[in-house]
Amino acid sequence: MKVLVAIDGSDSALRALRYVIEHPDMFGAAPELVLVNVHLPIPSPRAKAVLGHDVVEQYYREESEETLAPARALLAGTPCKVLERTIVGQPAAQIIAAAQQHGSGMIVVGTHGRGALGNLLLGSVTMRVIAESPVPVLVTK
Repeated sequence: MKVLVAIDGSDSALRALRYVIEHPDMFGAAPELVLVNVHLPIPSPRAKAVLGHDVVEQYYREESEETLAPARALLAGTPCKVLERTIVGQPAAQIIAAAQQHGSGMIVVGTHGRGALGNLLLGSVTMRVIAESPVPVLVTK
């Protein structure tokens, strides 16, 4: 099975990835994983013009490297085939689009906690992915 896992650098996202790795009965002994890291676009077009395209692209690359490094460490030594994608755009829409583009049979996302109340609520990106995804979404805690 091809599984898209949204990686945003949070502990919740790493727990989601760990869940996939630790449940081969659910995903297959060696699932194909698409790790997606989505960056919000720089809000001001002027900032991008002032900084320059190369500087902005370098920023996105460096941030993705830092964000994906713990996921790579978790996957070290697993038989999983892994494709990494760094995307700029609105996170929920880009996660769904990447799942469709790569033929993923499932999207796995984590939720985040912000104290006692936060543990009862899902993040806005997670909620939107659940609401709009044409493929099943597994939310891990």
